[in-house]
Amino acid sequence: MNKEVRFTRNVYVILIAILVLAGIIQIARSEYVLKFKQNSDLLEQRDILLTAAKKEDKSFITGAPYCILYSSGYEYSRLMKNNAQKMLQYMQKPVHEVDINNEAFDPKGCQTVVIALETLPDSLDVDSLVDYVHNGGYVFVMSALEANHQYQLLYRKLGVTSFGDPFLTTGIKLTSNVLIGESNLVMKDDFIANSSNAVELDSSAQLLAETNEGTPLLWKHEYGQGAFMMFNGTMLTEKINRGIIAGAISLLEPDFIYPVFNSKLFYIDDFPSPIKKGIEPAIYEAYQRDIPTFFKDIWWPDMLKAAKNYGVKYTTGLIQTYHDEVEPPFQYPIDEDRYGLITFGREVIKSGGEIGLHGYNHQSLQTSKKIADYYGYNPWGDRTNMERSIKEVIDFTSRSFPSYKLMSYIPPSNVLGPEGRQALKAAWPDLTVISSLYNEDTEGRAYVQEFEIADDGVLEMPRVTSGYFERAYDRWAEANTVTSHGFFSHFFHPDDVLDKERSNFLTWKELYEQYTQNLNRLQRTYPWLRAVTSTDGALDMGRTLISSVNWKKDKNSIAGEIHNFQGHDLYYILRTDRKITKQVNCTVKKIDTHTFLVTAHQSKFAIGLGG
Repeated sequence: MNKEVRFTRNVYVILIAILVLAGIIQIARSEYVLKFKQNSDLLEQRDILLTAAKKEDKSFITGAPYCILYSSGYEYSRLMKNNAQKMLQYMQKPVHEVDINNEAFDPKGCQTVVIALETLPDSLDVDSLVDYVHNGGYVFVMSALEANHQYQLLYRKLGVTSFGDPFLTTGIKLTSNVLIGESNLVMKDDFIANSSNAVELDSSAQLLAETNEGTPLLWKHEYGQGAFMMFNGTMLTEKINRGIIAGAISLLEPDFIYPVFNSKLFYIDDFPSPIKKGIEPAIYEAYQRDIPTFFKDIWWPDMLKAAKNYGVKYTTGLIQTYHDEVEPPFQYPIDEDRYGLITFGREVIKSGGEIGLHGYNHQSLQTSKKIADYYGYNPWGDRTNMERSIKEVIDFTSRSFPSYKLMSYIPPSNVLGPEGRQALKAAWPDLTVISSLYNEDTEGRAYVQEFEIADDGVLEMPRVTSGYFERAYDRWAEANTVTSHGFFSHFFHPDDVLDKERSNFLTWKELYEQYTQNLNRLQRTYPWLRAVTSTDGALDMGRTLISSVNWKKDKNSIAGEIHNFQGHDLYYILRTDRKITKQVNCTVKKIDTHTFLVTAHQSKFAIGLGG
């Protein structure tokens, strides 16, 4: 055959192959392929979970109760009691409340005694409490105590050698890993404030935390065969500090184990959404791009790179329009950006993330004019219009992703009224999880959540921290929530970059550097946390919540039998100073000093202990 002809044919073959490959790549990137991206299996998992939730039976949890002493006549005592009770419920421990005003208390039969009082009343038999600890019991005192005659009988057993008047203390330094992974953490900010007693400790007391000025704040003192844990402050009424409660109890008792969610979540609110047109001078000077091109060419590639480098999956909250209409018609607003939804949404999914819903627009689903005025929003007139807007944004999404199910909702400005909550459920059958805020809102505007399965079947899974850069309050909230729940949940907005105050007057380069530094610290401190999306994390949370474990301990092992086990791994934190000798139907991984993550693979599992 002529060499020239053979060469020409080979060239054509190569060109055809290149064209075919280019066509395949183009098809793979086209809207057509989006039709084949499905996540309906998550809806099936949700329905299985909700069916199993009806079989939840906490009576399966056996063992002696955790007895909480409190005084119903004092709000401070009630708040402490409520906080301890909620934490113990999450830890799946049986709880028995004792109102010291109305009933006598005998510590016999209690696994641990939690004292949610600031004054030990005359009715409390201190001698019986001392005998209880001496014979192997455990007592956690949640508050600095008034130095009355009852305290005079007890203080030496608490590990105190001398004491003085109470005074205001600020900040905290952890001299232990009472918060997992955070030994030596120092918080100097004034949001940590206590009324503490001036005390000196016995050399046998184990100091776990102190104030910035060096006043002992948390310590453990062994007495006889048992031990006291003492918190010398007044901040354990607050939800943000539940990690201290969990850490203190888990370090008080030997070989303590409790369930956690083991999840790490990142939310991007207002994304995908219509992007503001025009030029931001600082951005144009740095990148020679207008605002939409900056987000497409710089911000989003940076965010994807950070996710890949540090093990992050994004859950985004899309918005169809920024118009503020709360009256129909809602269809086809002039600023909707279907191309942006397809372009960014495809990459969210491709990176392992999830597209969730923030709203048709950014008007929070609530009817209070007072709350709307605070945010500069319009209040909705009725539930019907809310439902219409929700259906429209779901239709808008389905036109671009026909087989993709929206399942996660993020309330705009973390505000959601009861009518809005009802509208979501009525208009959106696939709604699976709502993620708003965990920490208290003293103004009463935010939709504040606990981790729970609501009566209507929606999974309530709050978020904890926010922003591209670290704030002291967020760092403290993070450390407490990881210790109490094995849970990290963080959110931010693309346009934080454009707001001088929300960006802390930093450039995107500086913000991104701080963001990646925080991701690096998070990965170093909690490498065991699993990166998950909102719906996946909520389903795992639900499986943990509906389960319960019957624990059996002997001198060489801990055995667990899980009720309502759904065939998915469940996770537990084990605090022990003993060696792990065997792992039966579970995996045990050291995550900190004397702290382990236990992954149960079957309903019955066991951990061997030695040394």
